[in-house]
Amino acid sequence: MKSIAVAPAKVILTGEHFVVYGVPALVSAVDIYSKTAVSTRRDTTIVARSSSPRCAISINGEHTRVLEGERNARKMLEPMIRVAQAALNRFGSRNQGLNIRIDSEIPVGVGLGSSAAVAISTIAAVGKLCKRRLYRETIRQLAFGSERLIHKIPSGIDQTISTFGGVIVYQKEKPFRRISPRQIFPIIVGDTGKRRSTGKMVSKVRTLLAERDVFAKRALRSAGIISRSALAALRCGDLKRLGQLMNQNHELLREIEISTTELDRLVSAAREAGAFGAKLTGAGGGGCMIAVASSDCTSSVLQAIGHAGGTPYLARMEHRGVRSWVIN
Repeated sequence: MKSIAVAPAKVILTGEHFVVYGVPALVSAVDIYSKTAVSTRRDTTIVARSSSPRCAISINGEHTRVLEGERNARKMLEPMIRVAQAALNRFGSRNQGLNIRIDSEIPVGVGLGSSAAVAISTIAAVGKLCKRRLYRETIRQLAFGSERLIHKIPSGIDQTISTFGGVIVYQKEKPFRRISPRQIFPIIVGDTGKRRSTGKMVSKVRTLLAERDVFAKRALRSAGIISRSALAALRCGDLKRLGQLMNQNHELLREIEISTTELDRLVSAAREAGAFGAKLTGAGGGGCMIAVASSDCTSSVLQAIGHAGGTPYLARMEHRGVRSWVIN
């Protein structure tokens, strides 16, 4: 018997970094997925394999063995095995051996929530294999373990949106709120191809804001106004206004020094091609930008991002969140 689960990637429409300080962030799941397949073994070893990047490790007790991909294997896959072990413990199958196969479409280290989506799909697949009723809140909480290993102090955004899907308002120490946009629209994604560490970027911003108290207060106030205004624009279906607010958010993120030449180039190219607005998404320092545009400008914006050196994607909002099933 084999179980399979898929979990979506995410984009942050407004509020990244500032969410750490209590500012609301507006977040959408998108239809780029992590897929995990899990089957049982006759021993107590857990073997995890990834197709992209290609790597594999096995863990039995405290013994870890790299099977493929010496450079990236442990860093990428050990947190996923640990979260699978936590799921086994939670679902009452502590010493069960597993084969875990991860096939993720989500680029790693670019701000689309790859590690959280892989963790969510892994937990859901393990739970389904154990024939347990899966509560989404349980899946979300279990995913915090792997996110702490990877990002040190995760905001909680990535595992929340990948678990529940849709569009949410996420605010620190408050229950997240689902929202229903007046209209569903495509989200254009541009990948710079430059990977970065979320933890390092969060630390950089923390240091900058601590050193510039007056600026920090102004920036946090502005970020809050942008997110609340973007929420209103989404609710009434005003994509032009949403784009304007995304532009403002990008300029604020530039002020806290997390944008890059590559990101600014893609953002400018998207705007010049007719996008309502464009901004970096996620931690910055590389990774991805996003844009929103009218249907008649979408192709032009995608082409412009490609000509500016980025890898363009056309994504759509994903309302379902994590899903799992069994194959006999």
